[in-house]
Amino acid sequence: MLYLLSTPFAAQQLAGELEQQVAPIDSQAPEIRQAQAILVLGGGRYTNAPEYGSDTVGPMLLERLRFAARLSRETGLPIIPSGGSDPRKGQPEADLAKQVLEQSFQAPVVAVENRSRTTWENAQFSAELLKELNISKVLLVTHAWHIPRAERAFQHFNVDIIPAPTCYISSASNQQGYWTWLPSADALQNNYRLLHEYAGDYWYQVKTLSL
Repeated sequence: MLYLLSTPFAAQQLAGELEQQVAPIDSQAPEIRQAQAILVLGGGRYTNAPEYGSDTVGPMLLERLRFAARLSRETGLPIIPSGGSDPRKGQPEADLAKQVLEQSFQAPVVAVENRSRTTWENAQFSAELLKELNISKVLLVTHAWHIPRAERAFQHFNVDIIPAPTCYISSASNQQGYWTWLPSADALQNNYRLLHEYAGDYWYQVKTLSL
């Protein structure tokens, strides 16, 4: 089992079940004109980064921010980072994301949601913030495999979203070769995240039925 979960093949298969539900966004599609902002979900921090002198965003969150900044340039929409922090961990992820978006990507940030610590809370607290800002529809940026669970949570809180996925894992699934069976640390990490996603999505299904 450890070997199998260390292979790109397993990651591609697991990711495919989640990502086949999510098509890449077309920033020129007519429906995009209805959106009023880009909401990007938190994805981890790089703690005590010596080269920056403080905490900054982690690799997963940076991938999401890069795509959000690109969408902002293409659509002219401002960005709202969502993500809090355990008080013991310092500055909320959304505040760190705002710094990176403005200083590194020169992207406009209209507000931050910096209380949430889970995807469910991302949706809950973002719904409150969007209502205050009179924003009725947003582009939702997160990893492709995270979209189904995030979409479930945002639908529960009646937030009108257009999924804007990034960083597909299954995109190489049409490639064949012995390399897909070679174990790697990256594949093991991807499979860990994907199994966590399946478990989380199942829990959200139960949660939405019980509420």
